[in-house]
Amino acid sequence: MSFATAEPGQWTARRWLYAVVTVFTMETSLLLYVGQREETVAVRPPFRTAVHFVFDPWSSEQLDRLPAMSDPSLFALPGESGFSGEAWLRPAPLLFQPKHWSGEICWLPLDEKALGAGFVQFAATNFIAPPLVVDQPVPPLLRYEPHFPSDPFPPRSRLRLEGELGSRSLVSPLAIRSWTHSDLLSNTVVQAAIDADGHVMLASLLVESGFPSADAEALKLAALARFRALPRAARDATGAGPLAWGRMIFQWHTVSRSATNSSLPRP
Repeated sequence: MSFATAEPGQWTARRWLYAVVTVFTMETSLLLYVGQREETVAVRPPFRTAVHFVFDPWSSEQLDRLPAMSDPSLFALPGESGFSGEAWLRPAPLLFQPKHWSGEICWLPLDEKALGAGFVQFAATNFIAPPLVVDQPVPPLLRYEPHFPSDPFPPRSRLRLEGELGSRSLVSPLAIRSWTHSDLLSNTVVQAAIDADGHVMLASLLVESGFPSADAEALKLAALARFRALPRAARDATGAGPLAWGRMIFQWHTVSRSATNSSLPRP
């Protein structure tokens, strides 16, 4: 008869059964121990607000003597959803019904002698002086005073220099002629630029006189003009500058056509 021997290092079925029963017993004991522990109950805070019902007149009188009893907001605040919303937010309008008057009409007495007494007293105590128009001096009358130029008309045409050209005199005067015209001619203004030697480098017409021949004569004379040259110390590095700018104003003298016709010899 032979018996099968168990190999070392392997658990048998009985050994597994004992292990499972032991673990189950330990877990059950642990759960029972933990489940039987008593939990501490939290202590509720005391509710200090107390409601007392007043049944006797003496207690009601004591409550009425409290200083805060006259303020109704301490008991109920207004709110749309609260129980006092209708009373606080939407109060009913007050209806006034005057009492019926049954007495007779009583007129106030009128003193006819006192009518206008207030105005008379005001006029007596508040004197307003009349405006003294006659005592004021008579303002000067506005009158037209024609203004005539004090300078006489020039007997001949002449030239006036302005700007930087005023300090540069002409070497020789220009022969400016007079014009035969039915009306007076305005001045012809020519803007000119001269170099250090006194030669006119640029001449342009600024203001016309109304007579083209006179304007063309002014440009021709401006181009032929010769001014005083600058000393060498006053010139720039090029020797031809600086340029001097200014205006040449030609004041024309006119002769009427009737005067020229009368001066012609008769045949």
